[in-house]
Amino acid sequence: MSQIVRNADEARHQLYEIMKRDGSFEQKAKEALELGKAYLDVDSGFLTRIESDTDHWETIVSTDGTDGLVPPGMKSNLSGTYCRHTLERDSPLALHDIPGQQTAVEAEKFDCYHGTTLTVNDEIYGTVCFVAVDARSDPFSEAETMFAELVGRLLEHEIEHERQRDQLARQTSLVNVLDRVLRHNIRNELTIIRANARLHGEKHEDCSECEQIVESTDQLIGMSETARQLGKSINAEFDRRPIDLVALVNDLAQQATESYSELSITVDAPDRLVVVAYPSVETALWELIENVAKHAGESPTATLRLRDDDEHVAIEIGDDGPGLPEAERDVLQTGTETQLAHGSGLGLWSVYWVAVNHRGDLDIDTTDGTRITLSLPRQDADLSDGGAISAGELQVARAGDRYETAFDAAPIGVVMLAENGQILEANDHAETLLDCPVPESAGKQITSVLETATGPLGDGSLADGTGQIEHQGHALDYRLTADVGSGQHLLVIQE
Repeated sequence: MSQIVRNADEARHQLYEIMKRDGSFEQKAKEALELGKAYLDVDSGFLTRIESDTDHWETIVSTDGTDGLVPPGMKSNLSGTYCRHTLERDSPLALHDIPGQQTAVEAEKFDCYHGTTLTVNDEIYGTVCFVAVDARSDPFSEAETMFAELVGRLLEHEIEHERQRDQLARQTSLVNVLDRVLRHNIRNELTIIRANARLHGEKHEDCSECEQIVESTDQLIGMSETARQLGKSINAEFDRRPIDLVALVNDLAQQATESYSELSITVDAPDRLVVVAYPSVETALWELIENVAKHAGESPTATLRLRDDDEHVAIEIGDDGPGLPEAERDVLQTGTETQLAHGSGLGLWSVYWVAVNHRGDLDIDTTDGTRITLSLPRQDADLSDGGAISAGELQVARAGDRYETAFDAAPIGVVMLAENGQILEANDHAETLLDCPVPESAGKQITSVLETATGPLGDGSLADGTGQIEHQGHALDYRLTADVGSGQHLLVIQE
C-alpha cells in the first residue's frame, strides 16, 4: 500500500480512522503499520510477539510479504534481535543511523530501527518496529517517535479488545454447554422421574407424595425450559429492529387472557409507539405479564401503560396483588444469584438482563399492589451506530459471570477441550473428579491427566462416544461430544 503522509496531524488522524473501522485485529494492525511506514519513511513495519522466558521472538503482523525484509511468521531468538534492546529500555529505541551512531546495538541487515514496547495487562506482549536497510539522513523527530508510540498504545488497546472478544466466545460456549446439559441431561432425567411418580400414583390412590413429586418435577422442567429460552435469547443475533410496542403489548395481553382465564388486563397506550429494540423485549414483557397472572391473587387485575418522552419509552405493568416479595425485587433490580438457585427468580432475571442489555432501567413500586416500570432509551448511540460498547461486550460485563457461576456449579464434571484434545476449561466438579485444578492442567492433553480410558479418549479419536475412565481407583463414566463449538469438544464426566 502506497501512502503519502504530509505531517504528524494527518498521520494521527488517519491512524484514528483506521482504529475506528470494523475489522480484525490483524487487518487494523497491518494498516497502522503501513501508515507508520509511510510517515516515518522506512522500508518495513512489523509487530512482534515475545516470550522473554523462553527467548522466543516472532513476527505476527508485517507490512512485508513472504519475500520481504521481515515477513510474517519469521522466528528468532530474542537475543539476536533489536527488540531485545527495546525491551531493556524505559523509552522507545530510535536509531536512524546505526553504523554511524555510538551504540551497543549490532548492525545486521538494518541500518535504521525504531522500536516501541507493547504491554498488555501489565505484561510484556511484544514490540512495534519500523526498519530500513539504509540509514536515514536525519534523526527521528519527537513527533515521529510520539506517533510510533501512539501506534503501540492503540494496538495494545486492540489486543485487549481481541482478548475480550475471545473471552466472550468462550463464555458463550459455556452458555451453550449449560443449555445442552439442561436440555439433554437434566430434562430427560426429570421426565423419567415424573413418569415413574405418576405410575406409582396410579397404583396407589391418594398418594400425596407422588403428587408432590410430579408437581416439583413440573416446576423444574419449566425452569429448565425458561433457562433454555434465556440462553437462546443471549445467543441470538444482537441486531435491534423497530418494534411497535402498542401492537406487541396488545398481542401479549390477548395471549395472557386466553392462557389465564381469571386474569383481566387493561391497556392504556397511544395508537402507535415504535422503539428500536432487541427482540428479547417481548420475552421480558411476557415474563412480567405472566408473573401477574400467577402471583397476583385468585382473580388478578393488571394495567399496562405505555408512555414516551424525547429520551425514553416507559412500559408500566401494575396489579392489585399482595405486592412483589423482597427477594423477587432483588432479582429484578440487581440480578442477584441467590434466587436463581431457588427457582422463582429465573424468569424475572431475564427481565433484568433485557433491561441491562438495552441500557435501560427497572423501577419497582409496591406501595399498593405492584407496579414495575421498564424504561428503554429512545436513542443509544453506543448501541445503534457501532460505537465502543457493543451488545456482546455489555453481555460479558453484566451477564457472563452469572452463567459461568452456573457452569461451575453443575453437579457433573464438564470439561471443554480444544480440537487437539488440550484442556481449555473445566468446572469445579471435574477438577475434583480428576484431581486436576485448571490452572495446572490448562493447555495439557486430556489424556496426560488420566490414568487409563476406554472409548474415544482411549483411542485418541476425540469423536462422539462414551467410555470409562479409571482414575485413582475410581471408575468414571464419560460422554464426549465433538465440535460443540468452533474447534471445541465437550467432555461430561460422572461417577
